[in-house]
Amino acid sequence: MKKSSKIWLGILTFLPILFIAFFFISFFTVLITQIPELEKNSNEFPIEFLKSIFGAILFLILAIIIKIGLMIYYIIHASDNILNDNTKKIMWILILVFIGSIGSILYYFMEIYPSDNKNLYTDSNVEKS
Repeated sequence: MKKSSKIWLGILTFLPILFIAFFFISFFTVLITQIPELEKNSNEFPIEFLKSIFGAILFLILAIIIKIGLMIYYIIHASDNILNDNTKKIMWILILVFIGSIGSILYYFMEIYPSDNKNLYTDSNVEKS
């Protein structure tokens, strides 16, 4: 994998955490600014509040989509990595599934970024006995 591809993958690895932080910031900002307006118009349906909260929900949806895509990619990468034995493959898959974003960051920094390999997925790199 090229160094530029590794850097882009690292950016995508941190993006869900950043989007979730943006979600909480925008959600509480909208909530704090809209509470007085909701109290004034307590009998009406809060259409303006729902329009305002849509941007916060968009960050959350993007974070979920990116996170699921990265989890699938990292699980496939962990299971196809011929340099790892079966125990290490199972360990990484369980970490990626159960720990989530922190597991993805750990996998990126421990398995993807430091590797100097040209192609881990072919048997041509493995020495024959």
